[in-house]
Amino acid sequence: MAIDIRALATANLVVQLVVIALVLGAVYLARRGRVIRHCTIVRGAVVVQIITILAVMLPSLLGYVGNVPPIPFLYPELLIHHILGLVLIAIFIYVNLEVGRVIRPVVKRKNAMRAALGVWLIAIALGINIYLTVYYA
Repeated sequence: MAIDIRALATANLVVQLVVIALVLGAVYLARRGRVIRHCTIVRGAVVVQIITILAVMLPSLLGYVGNVPPIPFLYPELLIHHILGLVLIAIFIYVNLEVGRVIRPVVKRKNAMRAALGVWLIAIALGINIYLTVYYA
């Protein structure tokens, strides 16, 4: 049974859009003082993110590493997108270690979380562009 790569990519895109919508909802909750609910949603979103990275995005990237399509700027865009994903996970780990008082704060928590949101938004924008470029260009 062959896997339909386009269908898998489309399903992943839908998951990513749902995840970013949940994250934006979590931001709204944090601004309203519902921090525990915010943290629960963000933790769940990051778990889903890690699963999709391991199951879909990393294998896709490795496939492109061995066989780069002749699309201008696609490869650098893929690398930047994946690096931003790793940066996002690193920020998440930092914030959780800082909240759990495992490490001392290096930056203000709010600044780290704002940076995480910015990275996440840039990564989703790049991901959408990559999807459109690969499947509809």
